[in-house]
Amino acid sequence: MSKEAHYKDVKVPKQLLGLINHMSDVEGYREELRNLGNQWDLLTILGQISGTGMDMSGTRLGFQRLTAELLGQLGMETLKKTVQEIGSKAQVAVDIVIRNLFERTADIGFLATDDDIREFLKAFIALNNQMDVFQESDSDELHISGLDASLSDHADKVAKMVARFQEYVAKYSVYFNIILLDTCGNVLVQLDSDNNIRQSADPLIKEALSTNADYVEIFRHSDLLESESESLIYAYRVTESNDPDSAPLGVLCLCFRFENEMQGVFKNLGGEGDWSVMSLLDKKGRVIASSDTFHIPLGAVMEFDLEAEFKVTQFAGRQYLAKTCATKGYQGFYGLGWYGHVMIPLEHAFDKSHSSDLRQRVDQGILDAVMSDPRLFSEDLRSIPIQADQIQHELERTVWNGNVRESDAQSKVLLWNISDAGARTKMVFEQSIGNLHETVVSGILNDVEFQAALAVDIMDRNLYERANDCRWWALTSAFRKILAQSQISTQETEEIASILAYINGLYTVYTNLFVYDAGGKILAVSSPSDARIVDATLSDDWVRETLALKDSQAYSVSPFRATPLYDDRHTYIYGAAITDLQDEKHCVGGIGIVFDSEPQFREMLLDSLPRSEKGGVLNGCFGIFADRKKRIISSTDERFKVGTVLDIDANFFNLPKGEGTSKIIELHGYYYAVGSRTSAGYREYKVNDGYENDVIGMVFVPLAEIADQKKRTQRRREMGVGVANSRDSGPDCIELATFYIGNKWLGINAGKVREAINSDGITSIPGTQEYVIGKLLHNNKVLTIIDIRTQLRLPKEIFDPNGPIVVVETEDGDWIGLVVDALGEIPRVALDRVDSSRNVFDTQESYVECTIKPTVQSGQKDLLVVLDPTKLVKTLIGKRR
Repeated sequence: MSKEAHYKDVKVPKQLLGLINHMSDVEGYREELRNLGNQWDLLTILGQISGTGMDMSGTRLGFQRLTAELLGQLGMETLKKTVQEIGSKAQVAVDIVIRNLFERTADIGFLATDDDIREFLKAFIALNNQMDVFQESDSDELHISGLDASLSDHADKVAKMVARFQEYVAKYSVYFNIILLDTCGNVLVQLDSDNNIRQSADPLIKEALSTNADYVEIFRHSDLLESESESLIYAYRVTESNDPDSAPLGVLCLCFRFENEMQGVFKNLGGEGDWSVMSLLDKKGRVIASSDTFHIPLGAVMEFDLEAEFKVTQFAGRQYLAKTCATKGYQGFYGLGWYGHVMIPLEHAFDKSHSSDLRQRVDQGILDAVMSDPRLFSEDLRSIPIQADQIQHELERTVWNGNVRESDAQSKVLLWNISDAGARTKMVFEQSIGNLHETVVSGILNDVEFQAALAVDIMDRNLYERANDCRWWALTSAFRKILAQSQISTQETEEIASILAYINGLYTVYTNLFVYDAGGKILAVSSPSDARIVDATLSDDWVRETLALKDSQAYSVSPFRATPLYDDRHTYIYGAAITDLQDEKHCVGGIGIVFDSEPQFREMLLDSLPRSEKGGVLNGCFGIFADRKKRIISSTDERFKVGTVLDIDANFFNLPKGEGTSKIIELHGYYYAVGSRTSAGYREYKVNDGYENDVIGMVFVPLAEIADQKKRTQRRREMGVGVANSRDSGPDCIELATFYIGNKWLGINAGKVREAINSDGITSIPGTQEYVIGKLLHNNKVLTIIDIRTQLRLPKEIFDPNGPIVVVETEDGDWIGLVVDALGEIPRVALDRVDSSRNVFDTQESYVECTIKPTVQSGQKDLLVVLDPTKLVKTLIGKRR
């Protein structure tokens, strides 16, 4: 089956049908090339009628073939760019939520083992037993008094439990309600007093009591939250002890702020002028979250295909380009099997991205190097301007030869019109590909900034959890009771160590947790391998800051530096004050949690880097976290060590919070697209909690290897020396065949020029002068091919095999070939502008026939130098005979 289809008489890849008509840039170039095609048809007919011998059908077919190839390549590159953009958003939308929910699975497992919750449930069971006894006995005054006291005590316990839930949600602000139930589904305590629920029949309760899994996760309607159409709830049983076989006491439920979280995710992924609509789908394709519910409402069912590169779909009477991504999961957690889904209306899917300032942001030399590198653009695409150039060169040579042979003025006009049509066609090719290059490079710069923002957002979200953990664990009642004592026994420090070890087993992002007293002395650690630091006294500033904290919402963070607590590697240590249970203003010690920064930060960066179709990080890409002083916090590239300074443009590190930039830089022999974004915080973390620590996320994508880029020799000038448009006629005129060597515009009397040919078949001859390129057989004549560049005081260049050769004949009948860079016009010049006086020549051996003075109107001062082939042969070649 053919992979091509016809679109308005042009063959394009089948993938583009129904899409290319929405690509305004591609459609504009198609229309322009179609108009030029019509001109070619007319010129071909006129050429056949005129008798000039100019058959343009081959050139027309050549440009026609390139037109189809060009439009196909432009269309596919445009489609690829859009699909990548919406695909990135779809992938991030689902993955960043899954990362967040992974933390929730640890939360429910740990909070369900909270001793205060256990003690409350045990007390509730005891109260129930007391009430049963009361009902079975005579209701004497003593029994009634005892029951009243128990009920009053229970009310106090409920109030304390609500306060504890408030403390938890104040830190883990991703939850809006916590509900504690008994094993029969009766609601005992909940945070939200407006939630009118006394008993639940939700199957979630039974599942939480019996599951072998570490948690229960649901997203649906639940009678636990009757007013909500759907709720994301994490639940688990509360047991008598940490023994897996201990009896259940009740069920704990954490209610996640799903809608609030998704609003933040979509806001971060969207941008000004963004027409895409982002959503989360469940396994059946039902929309459970939408960035625009007026556009894509909740509950709508979407068509999707996870295997497809993209899908064109209809919704509500409109066509969209859509991309759906399954989550990549996080540490083996895949949640409930949701999908990230992004749709963009077809009429806006290929709107040109803002790239007009690219040439102001990036040096032209760097752009040229990047645009010619095969990393970004396929060989097929890069070959199109080369092929167009070859066709145009061949056309110019044919037209030039026609002008040399023709004397009829009308024929010359036709020939130059043909040449102009070729030049305009070639210009459209170059302009369209050049614009595509700029769009692609601009897209890459936008992408690396997006990925840098993703990296630093993942970091903020992760460290938000660390700030929560240390503050919550500092409220552990056992810690507070033990540290408030004047004397602490070995058994009590072992109890602290046991609790720390249990916590660390659930939260593996830490290498060690430790508790110290009010003097900074370490009492217990979670990791047996760190037992050596027990009894050591900490004297760091962050320890003193921690012990000075008076608020249960406050926390401290060490500077990012090497520490013995992390095997002399760099990390952050989060800390919170442990206060007396009886006097919350009295600090009795602190807790420190050592973040395992080396692998954790590296994984965050790796998750943010651009990927190939096979899922691997694109070759040469790397990510870096750094601080304002350019010191590296983490790197995925071994060349850039943690703690060293990243010596690149300071502008990357001076951005205000939440702002980013991107540009192309030179680094280690390559041009890199670099995206940078300063951290903005997450929820209250680093936003309004008093903690200041700006981190810069950076993503580096190699674009091209730095090489000595030779500047292309100027092959043409906009105007010659005032004769470019001269059409003088009559016996007092001479006709010149002009050409360019470097930036020199030269000519030879047209009567002495035979034709211009290509350079195929040149054979180099040993022992000849440096200006003799070799010999060439043409029309049974052996031509000597010479290059007079050095005689014109131009820098010597490597011979261009694609350049034309001008064949001239001397008075002696000798034919020689002159290497030129480009062919010029064939003007007729009045003799009164010809200066052949001998004083214009430097030596008697000069091979200049005359010079042409510019017209006054031209404003030019340069002379057109006319060469004499006979003198040229005698001067350069005759000496060798």
